[in-house]
Amino acid sequence: MKVKEVAELVGISVRTLHHYDEIGLLGPEKTANSGYRVYSEKDLETLQQILFFKELGFSLKKIKEIIHSPSFDRQKALEAQHRMLLEKRRRLDQMIRTIEKTIKHAKEK
Repeated sequence: MKVKEVAELVGISVRTLHHYDEIGLLGPEKTANSGYRVYSEKDLETLQQILFFKELGFSLKKIKEIIHSPSFDRQKALEAQHRMLLEKRRRLDQMIRTIEKTIKHAKEK
């Protein structure tokens, strides 16, 4: 897939993908003769990992360390991300309940 197709698929900008390439976080599998960056299925899986870690608040520097580590295990990372996202959802649900109580209390005054 070309860079524009990948950007549209995952909802990020082309510039973001270029930045990831510049900092060595995610480079395309190859560059076509025309100069277009061409991303593989493996690149898309790596991008998914990057986006999950970003959602969980990891810095790009830390993400790069994690995913480029020789001991990186994609399956274990997905399981850990799943647990972290469930915990994040639990905290958000609690905050929503608190806000709803606050709104209700304010309306009763």
